[in-house]
Amino acid sequence: MTKADLLIRRQKVLGDFGELALRCEDLDDVLLEACRLVGEALDTEFAKVMEIDQDGESLLVRAGFGWQTGVVNQLRLPMADKSSETYSAALGEPVIVQDIQAEQRFEFPQFLKDEGVRAMVNVPILLPGGRHYGLLQVDARSPREFGDEDIAFLRTYTAILGPVIDRLHKAHSLKLALEKNQRLLKELQHRVKNHLAIITGLVGMRARNAASDDARAELKAVEERIETLRLVHDQLHQAEMTESLSLRTYIVPLVENLCRAHDCAAADLEPMFEVEDIDITPEVAVPIGLVVNEFITNSIKHAFNQTPGRLGVKTVVADPGHVTLHLSDNGKGLPEGAQEGRGGSGSGMRLIDGLARQIGAEPHWSSSQDGTELRLEVNLGEKLPER
Repeated sequence: MTKADLLIRRQKVLGDFGELALRCEDLDDVLLEACRLVGEALDTEFAKVMEIDQDGESLLVRAGFGWQTGVVNQLRLPMADKSSETYSAALGEPVIVQDIQAEQRFEFPQFLKDEGVRAMVNVPILLPGGRHYGLLQVDARSPREFGDEDIAFLRTYTAILGPVIDRLHKAHSLKLALEKNQRLLKELQHRVKNHLAIITGLVGMRARNAASDDARAELKAVEERIETLRLVHDQLHQAEMTESLSLRTYIVPLVENLCRAHDCAAADLEPMFEVEDIDITPEVAVPIGLVVNEFITNSIKHAFNQTPGRLGVKTVVADPGHVTLHLSDNGKGLPEGAQEGRGGSGSGMRLIDGLARQIGAEPHWSSSQDGTELRLEVNLGEKLPER
């Protein structure tokens, strides 16, 4: 092979490894391919990457190409005084052994002799900042004089390999930290859910023992709002997610719980659902849930005058980033000129207005003798307004 052909082959190896390093996130795969490619470039039977252990006393054969079973990720070599690997790491320079049978400076591990290795080059792998990671070693079964071109190529190769290893180490550490934070967040959500359930129970008990109907009604409303918050955390916990939850699996149980609490079956009130299965963030879910809670609760209490009726919950998704929520009943409609909700504390519409503003939405009301509808257009892609 001419020098020109050799140069072209090694340039191709560098290009192939560079492309792999950009697209691959698995360190084991990167190191294995690094060993295969460097063996191809130098035409050696073996190659390996050795990682210095944290104690600095030994080297783990972290990856390799051409070796028998029991070497890669299993064999550790002591960083002894007469080790070529120790000498190269301490020197910070490539160390060449042309023929281990004639070499007097170093002692060599038995597994190299068993494989028939005669020549080798150790090249330190440095991480950014000059920190030592380990060594790249290429091994040949025949005595060999590794020339200046070989050493220059190996220096370039390890100069690329070091930052790649550093990037993948940091990516792995970030992944572990993220997984830990997600576990902690899930545990926090679980505890919040349980604490909200306890608070709901305490408020419910206080409502049952309240001295007046007005106090009982107010405490019942507080209980239902807390239950709405609990459902958000319950859905997040069940789905094992921290950033989003299904709108359908959140809203439908919420309304069904309200209907059971107010005995809609006995009052002949039927909930009707047309809710699409889309994901929303907890920041959007809580205000939407509280809006649904307010509308449905007020409809049950004030819209029907003990007559049968329907409660409608519908969503329309115009595109992935926008959803329109329609809440309706076929009751008697809002009182003429109503500005403060339908009875109770008189705060229903004000509360819904405030909740809508939290998610950058504007409530649109329509009412007639055939019922009341609330339409809420929510842009799921917009940043929530500052509170």
